[in-house]
Amino acid sequence: MSARFSVILVREQEGQTSGSGCCGRLEGDFLSCEGKPLFPEKRAVVESMGSVYRALREAFGEDVEIEVVDPRNFIGMAFLLIRDARRFGVGFGQTVRTLSRIGPQAVVANGRLLARGTPSDVAALVAAIGAVPSRAAATG
Repeated sequence: MSARFSVILVREQEGQTSGSGCCGRLEGDFLSCEGKPLFPEKRAVVESMGSVYRALREAFGEDVEIEVVDPRNFIGMAFLLIRDARRFGVGFGQTVRTLSRIGPQAVVANGRLLARGTPSDVAALVAAIGAVPSRAAATG
């Protein structure tokens, strides 16, 4: 049996900060200037989405399937969104609107866009995800 919730966390991958593609990534806090991370804003996004990930795991355990996708991976993101739209009964129009509105940071649950940007209230976001129609509601 598969997960009741499918969540796509969209955030830039830390390893892409160098802009060098798949073969020359610089990961972690390797890039620094005078002992400070060179891309602190990217690190803040990674950490904020990490708190969302941990809160989802704590709240739903094995009932949630979580995919973390870089917004520059449009094909992968579109594939996951279309897959979830089919699984959870989201219409074509809403799927296209969701795909066109996803930004550099977003949270999509069961094919529905729930948050754009860095979530400010993780508990409210987890509660909203818990209220999103699941496959049982979509098919039954």
